[in-house]
Amino acid sequence: MCAKDSRTIAQRRADALSALCEGRTLACDCGQPDCPARANASESAAGGVRTVINVIATDATVSGDSQQPGYLEGYGVIDAEQVRQLADTATIRPVDCPAVSEDEALRYQPSAALERWIRCRDLTCRFPGCDRQAWICDLDHTTPFNHADPSLGGLTVPWDLACYCREHHRLKTFHGGLGGWRDEQLPDGTIVWTSPTGRVYKTTPDGYDLFPQLREACRAPTPRKRSRSKEQAKRVARARGKVREQRPVNAETRRINHARKREIELRRWRNQSRRMLILFKGKQESTSPWCTWVNDPFEPETLPPDWQPPPPPPHTLDDDPPF
Repeated sequence: MCAKDSRTIAQRRADALSALCEGRTLACDCGQPDCPARANASESAAGGVRTVINVIATDATVSGDSQQPGYLEGYGVIDAEQVRQLADTATIRPVDCPAVSEDEALRYQPSAALERWIRCRDLTCRFPGCDRQAWICDLDHTTPFNHADPSLGGLTVPWDLACYCREHHRLKTFHGGLGGWRDEQLPDGTIVWTSPTGRVYKTTPDGYDLFPQLREACRAPTPRKRSRSKEQAKRVARARGKVREQRPVNAETRRINHARKREIELRRWRNQSRRMLILFKGKQESTSPWCTWVNDPFEPETLPPDWQPPPPPPHTLDDDPPF
């Protein structure tokens, strides 16, 4: 366009985006017949640009029967009127949880329908606190996929896939296991994360929060007759079982602590005896047969963290009394 175009740079960029979407070039608005850009105003862009945006909305919102807002990829929540404006010239695809065949479940790469469902369900990265868009995230198997024998590893199914950004995908891959980050996906899509320090975090799919229609209907509860006395008896039994398991652990801890304290006291007493020997006899060694240890070097009065006392002697019930 020429220098007399009245639009600002921001307005030109907005009009250029519309021109690219419609497959034409951007025309100058100066209105002069001798405009140097006038010859190109009627030309169409070769091939045009195919623009794809993803909008999630309910069928009632698209048809005008509901004012429930929609979700625009990369932006966030938009109102129902804007959803209907975009739907007039858009391709509409139903977002349903697809049925996965046995052959598809054993393939590493999910189908396009399954990938679309997972991204629409999660909307963001499923790591605690991460809000990166699902459309730029990786699809990861909660239970790792076994490339050698797919039937023994995680299957490519809706309840074993989740969206992770590249950073948290690598964190789970290279810093997972017993001493790292561990994740577990529940049947309703909730992911339970366990940190290396043992703390537990839960993340739920954002798609279920915005569109409850995506969530599977809950099954009717199974009626059962409640017995409060039996439930209380089970709770008491569980508590007593934990106490019974912890009792020998506590006893061993007390024994080790007492032995460490006693060992430090004995070392201090022996070192004090060695000092008294040096004070009264100088460098002359003691000839007493009752404490030959007094001639040994001084002992450290602190114990290393891994110091362990000797094991206790075996206890037998048939020992005779000492009298």
